[in-house]
Amino acid sequence: MKLLLKFVWLSAAVCLFGSAAFSQQPHSGVSSGKTAPGAYNIANDVSLQGTVLKYTENSVAPPIGTHVLLQTPSGNVDVHLGDAHLLHLAKLTITAGSNVRFVGQMNTEGSKQIFLARLVQVGSQVLAVRNEHGFLISRGAARGNKPLLANVPADQQKGGAR
Repeated sequence: MKLLLKFVWLSAAVCLFGSAAFSQQPHSGVSSGKTAPGAYNIANDVSLQGTVLKYTENSVAPPIGTHVLLQTPSGNVDVHLGDAHLLHLAKLTITAGSNVRFVGQMNTEGSKQIFLARLVQVGSQVLAVRNEHGFLISRGAARGNKPLLANVPADQQKGGAR
């Protein structure tokens, strides 16, 4: 019994002093004031407006998904929108020749510059395709988005596993 009690006290002391020693070491890595390289920071979002030259719904070019080739005053830009099903759910139609506005950030994919759109605006309709952290919004997440689903017939609002 005394041996067990000594073992418990010794274990508790190691845990207590060990955690205190580790907590006083300086932190390595990213400081809290800066974002990690490549991390999405909403403060860096820019607006891009132009005319659609080409709309590709299921591109196999990285990143996979919907791409728009946008003509801007400063040149053509490849814009990535993610899953086309989200655009269909919102009844957002993008066609060649239409004037659109995107909010997002430029990113390098291999040796190619791609604009990662977070918001898409066609006319007065605005749709979020990425969240504030830069992650694509899935069509599963769209089920909880009442404004988005307002335009979708009830028989097309498929539920998932609960």
